[in-house]
Amino acid sequence: MSMFKSKNMICCGILATILVVLSACSGTGAKSSASIQPQNTQTEKQTVAVAPSPTMVEKGKFTYGTAATFAPFEYMKDEKFVGFDIELGQAIAKQMGLEVQIKSMNFDGLIPALNGSRVDIINSAMYIKPERAAQVDFIPYMKLGNSIVVKKGNPKGVKGMDDLSNLTVAVTRGAVEEIYTREQNDKLKKAGKPEINILALPTANDAILATEQGRAEAFIDSSPGAAYLMEQKPGVFEIAGTLESAAQIGIAVRKGDTEMKIAVEAALKKVVADGTYKKLMEKYNLPAEMNYFK
Repeated sequence: MSMFKSKNMICCGILATILVVLSACSGTGAKSSASIQPQNTQTEKQTVAVAPSPTMVEKGKFTYGTAATFAPFEYMKDEKFVGFDIELGQAIAKQMGLEVQIKSMNFDGLIPALNGSRVDIINSAMYIKPERAAQVDFIPYMKLGNSIVVKKGNPKGVKGMDDLSNLTVAVTRGAVEEIYTREQNDKLKKAGKPEINILALPTANDAILATEQGRAEAFIDSSPGAAYLMEQKPGVFEIAGTLESAAQIGIAVRKGDTEMKIAVEAALKKVVADGTYKKLMEKYNLPAEMNYFK
């Protein structure tokens, strides 16, 4: 009988041990499951935290520099900024969840303002040229051509850049038109012909006025700008010739500012995808051939 009790006690001990082990296993499984979930959650939070986020000049605002004298891209009307670039900038800022803050300045002050961190980007129909691309990074958004504009009747019979030899041509100081005109002077000089007398002025409006007043015999403007001028001053000017160009304009960001470039590019893609870009081109009478994204 004593042996029977001893066996029962041994069996009970073994059973108790098994139950303890099973209970421990069950508890370990529950604890392991609970500990895995927070680790996954933490991983997800870390992924979100390291996503690129540009540092803005002013928190919560999309601050950009523009030379508001270049219709139909950026200009003043009733003391307000208007134009294709102005509305495009607003659409990009909306996609980024930011408010717009515009800083107006002369064109030749835009790149110094950007590199001096006074603005986040340049949004001013800036032509993409190698000498500029060496200073800033570009996000292209439109293709452009250029036109030679003269007074109505074209008294000098201008048809192309070669015909500007020995004439006074007004351009916006620091803009691509001045660059093109200086390049043309190099060609004329090599050909043994008189060079163009370049009248470099602060704004595109100054160039227009100089031609209208007879201080210049022509000025060079973008094709859309020239078309807009024909509507604004009918009977005053005419387009003497169009310069074929593979030129593009772009939004400029600081050199090497990858986070800003990625953020603006992503917002711009959304503006194109939702049809806003195309609607703005139609609103400002810009030909479909200028669409960079088609």
